[in-house]
Amino acid sequence: MNMPTRNRNRVLGIDPGTREMGVAILDRGELVYHGVLSIRNHRTPHENLKECRSRIRQLLRDFKPTAVVVEKTFFSNNRGAALLNVLFGEIRALARQGHVRFLSFAPGTIKKHVCGNGRAGKDEVAKAVTARFPELKVYLGQDRLWKSRHHANRFDAIAVAIMVEA
Repeated sequence: MNMPTRNRNRVLGIDPGTREMGVAILDRGELVYHGVLSIRNHRTPHENLKECRSRIRQLLRDFKPTAVVVEKTFFSNNRGAALLNVLFGEIRALARQGHVRFLSFAPGTIKKHVCGNGRAGKDEVAKAVTARFPELKVYLGQDRLWKSRHHANRFDAIAVAIMVEA
């Protein structure tokens, strides 16, 4: 039986979210896939998590990364943060089930690595990522705030992936 081979140095970067989740694939430093997965607003948090799991499984199957890298979530006592923490655990479990290396970094660590400033804002992260991948310029300077917020997930996921690229 032929097992699918994993691509060397292929990294799946994830900016987790229960409404929108940024995802990016870097293969030896080359950006091969990026996007923002919009999660339908289901009636229950369980249904939202189920959809997130399904989307992550599909990415693992399609791209066969050697590592999954996720931005660490913060811990809080509100419902949204609790759901995000569960999602983080689900992503870690899916990576381990697929025998894929799992890493996570705090937002400040990612910003420090990518921008040189651990307190960089979303715009600074987007500009640093775009400087490296000029084809992403089209996602900068959106005419609506919701579009900028949407694309910030994409830039954050790429920044996460940059943390462990080869």
